[in-house]
Amino acid sequence: MRQKINVFLIPLSGYDVISNTLCLCDEIISHTQKYFEFFSLATFSGIAFICLSIKRSGEKNASHISSISPNMNAVWRKEFLLTREPLDIVRISTALFVRVEEGEWTGVLEKEVEDFENVLKRVLERVPPEDVERRKKLQSFGTGKKLAKRVGTAFEDLCSLSEMEALVIDTEAWYEDANTNLRSLKRDVGQCITESASYEKTMWERIETELEEINVESLGFDHPICSGVLDIKSEPFTNMPGSVSDIFKEPFRRYKLEQNHDVMEACKEFIRNEESKINMDDDLGNINYGEWLDKTEELHDLTKRMLESMLKIWKSPKYEAYIKKEKSINEGSYVCEVLAPLINIVMSDLPGKPTAWDIWGEEGSSASATRKGSRKIARRADYMMVAQLGKKAELEIVYLETGRPNSSQDKRVRDHKKLIRFSKDSIDTTRNIKNLKKIFNQSSKRQNLTIFTINIAGDVIELYAMRKESGIYKYCLIEEATIPLHMTSPSAVYPLIHTLLTLRTVVACTIHKILYNPDSGDSDHSSSEMVVTVSTPKNS
Repeated sequence: MRQKINVFLIPLSGYDVISNTLCLCDEIISHTQKYFEFFSLATFSGIAFICLSIKRSGEKNASHISSISPNMNAVWRKEFLLTREPLDIVRISTALFVRVEEGEWTGVLEKEVEDFENVLKRVLERVPPEDVERRKKLQSFGTGKKLAKRVGTAFEDLCSLSEMEALVIDTEAWYEDANTNLRSLKRDVGQCITESASYEKTMWERIETELEEINVESLGFDHPICSGVLDIKSEPFTNMPGSVSDIFKEPFRRYKLEQNHDVMEACKEFIRNEESKINMDDDLGNINYGEWLDKTEELHDLTKRMLESMLKIWKSPKYEAYIKKEKSINEGSYVCEVLAPLINIVMSDLPGKPTAWDIWGEEGSSASATRKGSRKIARRADYMMVAQLGKKAELEIVYLETGRPNSSQDKRVRDHKKLIRFSKDSIDTTRNIKNLKKIFNQSSKRQNLTIFTINIAGDVIELYAMRKESGIYKYCLIEEATIPLHMTSPSAVYPLIHTLLTLRTVVACTIHKILYNPDSGDSDHSSSEMVVTVSTPKNS
């Protein structure tokens, strides 16, 4: 009895066949020749696959295949491809895929380039001088920047296949980075215990106790702790009393604003009169967090403009039908009709008139591109604000993620984690981008570095901030409010206006302090290690 088995079937954009399957076949043939009648390779219309025809001598013949594969080391198999396989299938992409199949794929461009360069160097030393064609083929890959660029192209192709779910990359490599980050976090927490006292010391001791119980493999790669971030909505705080969490929140309270009587009056007047007016002022002077930067008339005008925008929604038959549960609202409509108008009003003409601009989903995050090594595979936020801090020194200071007004809890959690990664990437650019590094080498600039995020969790807006203090990335909620999609009372619409104006104020204040605060000369504790943002190629 004869049976055909498709060992591999996946589109590879014309890259022929995956090398490790060939290695596997070679290994099986050399050890179990009696089971095989023939081995064939075919490529049709960009679809590459291996087909084995096996004499079925028993029910468990397939186990011969699965039992051999784990014994072949990825490095040996990559060298096997480059030194022994036919030249027409020797590709950088096929060599990279060996690491994917072995679970050694890191998803980090720099590491993959370094690994390939090392393997290629060893292989070139082993290729016999008389094998001119193979040596010529391997040397054609180039060296230095040329080789790195070609490896980068192959890397991006594999990541693109993963994004399209045409290729499933299951890597366990993140465990190592996550455990390294956890150890670094524990060291920093230990230092905070030494340097603190009273209630703050009690908090850090409790955090230290909770961290000792953490198993990163049970958390998943995208848990904030795996990337060295303490997040108020995740472990270890989920197991702590509210009184302990309140101590962690204390440094973030300075971003909160007291209820403003003038804003409330503006809400009341709008509901009665539906009028608008715009008036802006540039002069800030010496400012502090927790202070309103816009004057009474300006706050009044901004509030009326935002409420006018909301009025269009309140009068819309579509949103009336949504409220009555007769019609659904998709994410695109929610962004264009509700969120973008509000954000554009509140984030335009910031106090102090800093050079800053909005990006609504049309390009990838530069901070993400810096970490991932390529803009082509950088993640895109639904919205970003970029601040110009100097010549060729641009900082992504605000990120926003959203879904539908009735988006699922799972979507909200995914967006929460995504915003944490964006924030951390942006902070990290101040250490690895030359022009930003020059600015934030000054302690006063570094102390004011804060990234703000907005998570539109269904019909709730959540405003968060991330700071790095004592070597620890801290992420905490500042304000949250319901987004009313129908005409309501002033007291119900006020929290939304207050949250949006808080965003406007803290962003303007942060940019102003970074640009104009004199350097205090004080040193700020910062971890000497760069804490890696844990990722997989598909989810980074």
